[in-house]
Amino acid sequence: MMENFDAQKQKTSTAPKYKLTGANVFVSPDGFHYIDHLDPVEEISPIIDGSGLTEEEITYLEKSLQSNPERIEHQVNAVRRHGEIKGRHVLDIGCGGGLFLAKMQASGADILGVELSDTRAHYAKTKYGFEVIKRTIEDEYWKPFHGTFDVVTLWDVIEHVNFPLATLRAAAQMLKSGGILLIDTPCRDAFYHRFGEFTYKISGGRFPTFLNTMYSAKPFGHKQIFSLGEMKFALQMAGLEVVELKRFHELSFPYRFYLKKLVRSDLLVKVLLPFVHIFFMIFPIRNKLLAIGKKK
Repeated sequence: MMENFDAQKQKTSTAPKYKLTGANVFVSPDGFHYIDHLDPVEEISPIIDGSGLTEEEITYLEKSLQSNPERIEHQVNAVRRHGEIKGRHVLDIGCGGGLFLAKMQASGADILGVELSDTRAHYAKTKYGFEVIKRTIEDEYWKPFHGTFDVVTLWDVIEHVNFPLATLRAAAQMLKSGGILLIDTPCRDAFYHRFGEFTYKISGGRFPTFLNTMYSAKPFGHKQIFSLGEMKFALQMAGLEVVELKRFHELSFPYRFYLKKLVRSDLLVKVLLPFVHIFFMIFPIRNKLLAIGKKK
């Protein structure tokens, strides 16, 4: 029987399996991959301070983090596959700059955001005008809200939290009977992670390739990467029926963003971009997982 993921993280005693540039990755006897870093979330003030929001970060939010329209469209469509959006009560945990919730609101949903970053919470509130709460979903603050939401989402969030099972259980408690919890996150049993493990092994740890980008001990970095089987088990442990579980292809940013990071030349980006589009049309590498659980 697979152990509780959170318990595995709390009793780490073995040597790391992967020593990376930004983190050490441990692997439990059941195969769960995680790092030994926890963020001090208990020290976060619930007061949103937007004084640190700079033009540079606004540009990042608008031109990078939220600049992939297909990503937001996929998220909206995932909700729509499981019922009408209009009139539903939607909670987005880790709402970032708020674009997904803005799309939900435009479709007639009643919305609420959760965001621990001062600047992103302030941006979402001032840009779109909806309420954002700066508290972890495990906080006692949320008890009066239990059983009040039709839809709860964690888009690219579960990989960042200290104790993922506690987060999933707390999120599931927010749902009404018949409500749905939607998660997307990087997938461990997919090409990028497997290739990183392969290059790490054959190079004796000198070339972790993609592993270096998938785990980070920086504040709110990637602390764990789930496999499909582990995500199914976690949803069931949270008391949910798994109604959709699959791998899919998605990059968090547009292809242009990654090309610019690699070649640092606008001209080369323009030349290479059509070929990158063609490559991913032919080889749509399914690097992420989508999991949807329903409250019984």
